[in-house]
Amino acid sequence: MKAKRKNQTSQRIKDAGKKLGFAKFDILNISVPNNIEEVTANNAMATPYVPFGANNLFPEFLAEITRKSPTHRAILGQKKILSVGKEFQGEDEQLMRFVDNVNNGESLRDIYARLMFDYYTFGNAYLEIVKYEGGINLYHIDATKCRISKDKEHVYVHPDWTNYTSTKKDQHIMSMFPKFEQNRAIVHFKDYEPTFSYYGLPDFVAALKWLNIDHLLQQYNNTKFENNFMPSAIVEINGDMGQDEAEQLVKEAQQKWTGEGNNSKILFLVKNGDTKPANITMLNDTADGSFMELQKLTSQNIITAHRWQPAMAGIISAGKLNNTGSEIRVAWEMVMGTIIKDVEGIILSKIRSIINEFMPFNADTLEVIYEPPISYMADIQASTILTLNEQRVMLGFDPLDEGGDTIINKKQSNGNN
Repeated sequence: MKAKRKNQTSQRIKDAGKKLGFAKFDILNISVPNNIEEVTANNAMATPYVPFGANNLFPEFLAEITRKSPTHRAILGQKKILSVGKEFQGEDEQLMRFVDNVNNGESLRDIYARLMFDYYTFGNAYLEIVKYEGGINLYHIDATKCRISKDKEHVYVHPDWTNYTSTKKDQHIMSMFPKFEQNRAIVHFKDYEPTFSYYGLPDFVAALKWLNIDHLLQQYNNTKFENNFMPSAIVEINGDMGQDEAEQLVKEAQQKWTGEGNNSKILFLVKNGDTKPANITMLNDTADGSFMELQKLTSQNIITAHRWQPAMAGIISAGKLNNTGSEIRVAWEMVMGTIIKDVEGIILSKIRSIINEFMPFNADTLEVIYEPPISYMADIQASTILTLNEQRVMLGFDPLDEGGDTIINKKQSNGNN
């Protein structure tokens, strides 16, 4: 129905254009992100699962926008990298052997990284547990493929929800942990979200429109390289000309005057029934300032929605170029305390309890070892920790015979004066 109304509107616009004498012109549509909905009344659901989004494709939309917005994708990648840390550590040897191989090919770090990426990207993450005699295997399930049943006791897993109706045979219905069916169960990780009973939402949900703008800005910037921001001229060609002739004229003119090697593009308007000479209107590009402001505002809003720090996104505060490492470390400590360890508490603590329940060893000592992205070495003054001779050797000088084994720092120098 919506598509039909859209086509009717486009046709009315084209008809109006013809009445004005324009034989050829184009219409540009910019899409708007999907609305976020969750049907909570069971009697209103026509499906045994709860749709996620107005068309049940909200996770697919989030996956698509992640591939299009460079700022958003970079932050998600940073969150995942920081979350998996340097390595997993634990005191039990059996535990660490299991951590290195949780499903005959993948390590817990592999699974954990994907769970974290899904959690940050979709607000939901799914872990499959497969029991066997004497233990379990752990697997990650793509969050875009999962929908929750009405009774919250099962998860519907389907490879392509866009074509679900015609491919229902491809779905798998799995029980929700702690209930097992055929020795399989799924753990659903999500954060609390008001009015949402079945699914979680990602941090950045309030910035969805800005993510779309971020994507459009890149297209806009690419067009700037090829054809400048806007037409450099509007050419009105008057005379009797058929539709095919008008299209061929515009096509040949654009091929000759636009694209690679030509800095501007020209908008041609072919008008019928008018014998006046062609009219050329020159346009000046004054959009650079507005474009840069919009790009800056877009990045700021995306970073804010992620609860991220500008320094972690590569944006260093003005006047702090000489103290970049310190600013990044402060930002790292902030995101670790407010985001990374918070999500670790949700996911890793559950994994520990599952290992304790089904494996013959204890996982209480299992932890992620983190390290800051910037070393502290740049902040250390050699004169405060190295003797005179050690400093001289580093600089290629011979050591002193007397007094070279002492450390002389600024405080001592001032005291001697």
